[in-house]
Amino acid sequence: MDSLARYSKSDLYTSLKMSIPFNLLNDRVLLDILAEATVEYYPVGSYVFHEGERSKKTLFFVLEGQAKAIAKFGGEDSVATIRNSGDFFGVTGLLSDEPYPLSMLVSKTLTCLLISQESFQKALRSSDRFADYFTQALASRLKELYQTFTDNQYEEKLLQGQTLRQRVSDIYTEKVITALPIDKIRDVARKMSKANVSSVVVKSFQGKPVGIITEKDLVGKIVSAENPDLQIEAHKIMSTDLITVRPDDFTYQALLMMIKHNINHVVVTDENGLLHGIVTIKDLIRSRNSGALSIVRQIEHQQSYAELAEAIREVDQVQQALLTERSYASEICALISELYDRVTRKIIMLAEAQMIAEGWGAPPTKYCFINMGSAGRKEQFSRTDQDNGIIYADSTEESASLAANYFLALGKKIVGGLEECGFKRCPGEVMADNPRWCLPLSMWKNNVKLWVDKLDPKNIRNMTIFLDYRYIAGETALYDKLKLFTTRHFRNSSHALLFMAEDDLRHRVPLNLFGHFITERTGRQRKKINLKSAVMVHMVDCLRIFALREGLEETNSFDRIHRLKERGVFKPDDAEYIEAAYESLLMFRIRDAVEKMKEGKEPDNYINPGRLTKKEKSLLKESLVIVNRLQSLTAHAFHVYKA
Repeated sequence: MDSLARYSKSDLYTSLKMSIPFNLLNDRVLLDILAEATVEYYPVGSYVFHEGERSKKTLFFVLEGQAKAIAKFGGEDSVATIRNSGDFFGVTGLLSDEPYPLSMLVSKTLTCLLISQESFQKALRSSDRFADYFTQALASRLKELYQTFTDNQYEEKLLQGQTLRQRVSDIYTEKVITALPIDKIRDVARKMSKANVSSVVVKSFQGKPVGIITEKDLVGKIVSAENPDLQIEAHKIMSTDLITVRPDDFTYQALLMMIKHNINHVVVTDENGLLHGIVTIKDLIRSRNSGALSIVRQIEHQQSYAELAEAIREVDQVQQALLTERSYASEICALISELYDRVTRKIIMLAEAQMIAEGWGAPPTKYCFINMGSAGRKEQFSRTDQDNGIIYADSTEESASLAANYFLALGKKIVGGLEECGFKRCPGEVMADNPRWCLPLSMWKNNVKLWVDKLDPKNIRNMTIFLDYRYIAGETALYDKLKLFTTRHFRNSSHALLFMAEDDLRHRVPLNLFGHFITERTGRQRKKINLKSAVMVHMVDCLRIFALREGLEETNSFDRIHRLKERGVFKPDDAEYIEAAYESLLMFRIRDAVEKMKEGKEPDNYINPGRLTKKEKSLLKESLVIVNRLQSLTAHAFHVYKA
């Protein structure tokens, strides 16, 4: 005891104040920590805690001595890290209820200041800079837990031979037939014929690819011409909108590019833009990675909603294949959303054909179809409720009624087709067959102004659905004009952003002060948490508000995080842990949805924390902590009191 008594409050204060990150705290917070802290002594050869031991929920700050972190590798003890005076340990146990992942062995007589979890949490809330210091550890831990989470799932191969996470470097063709921009097309065609290839990459004199000429280009631009000009130079017919991937990208990404852009070739380049190779549909087929491509072809060839409904069922298999290959949730959503977009565009084509067949004729004016909500954010992983609308060009007063009737009838056919393909009607009627969501451009603009000028709960709900809208088909200029108007209007409406922030921050994540989950107390969902409406909605809302303030047009949450980091709105560490948490929560939802669909049940976004493993509980809990942190960042940025 005598050795402990010599530590005065002044000594302890000085020790903390001189150490990172405690030097970021003000005097009042440091004194509050010391008022609750205790000093403990540990002799040489003793253990502060053992691997697998239950968390003491304590941060250990080393005043004197030394401790070694001992981890087991291959059955043998190995020193992972060493902690000396001024260092601290036990952060992992402090952030979760999970047992300690390693042991702390005292190698030199050790004296520690023990800081309780409650004091630590108060310190985090008192200083953003102090909290930022610990976010790196939290983000790293989330990624580690997430990897374990996905590695332990779906070991059984649901689709044999699907290798969606192979690297492009494993399958691409290195020997690429190339041409120069000034080469005659006759010579280019001879090269293609001699090498028996379906494309030639056009390179600049510096060696960088600048375009591609395919068999389709030769047929469409040369052979089909009335007087084919075989002396025309390559640069005049090549496709310059070159789609590229990197050698270390996954084949999934090459697949997505082919589906998205309706192409058969993707050029492989390095970080300097130099040509490395080419990936073709044949390469993907040889790697037995063509399932999604075959679905695209099926979608394109269907001639009725019923046939489309049959084809879309195979999308579920692609989703399961991605889970089998341990793809990230963001990758799964990107590919599934792209396939659903294809289905929607085909439904629109069929609906237009029906309108003509029924005597309505072609559209009386230009229009475009938009998706909103999760579909607008490209975060679909199952057939969710519809959120969509139609924007059409303004007409003269005489033809306005005709246009309104036409597009409502068209909207009804599209919505009906989507419903037949498994996309349920929106309970709030946010669909293209509703006059409120099928409007000329000027009225869409009027609605945006109305929502901003009259801020009430109903308008807030409409805005949160609408503001994630994304172009699907039709006249892009109409979408671009509305997007520009909306972006500018909200960027200049600080009161609207403040109101939206206040609306979200009225509700907190389902985690109490003691770090325990807050679940439903009664009813069919008792002891469960709705991950969508009680957790992820806060991330979506907060990211949207920041994006609107910055004038960003991105709707996808991951894209918003990346752009906000680029703008300096989020520090790199903040962006990293927000992305890790969103990825983890999304994967929880995807896994739960797939399991329920396999059992013949409807996905409902509810999860029972009590049925999770310890690692899964830790992952979920720490993700919720990060959602809470994002709300705090939002409250600080928009000067809102957080409930």
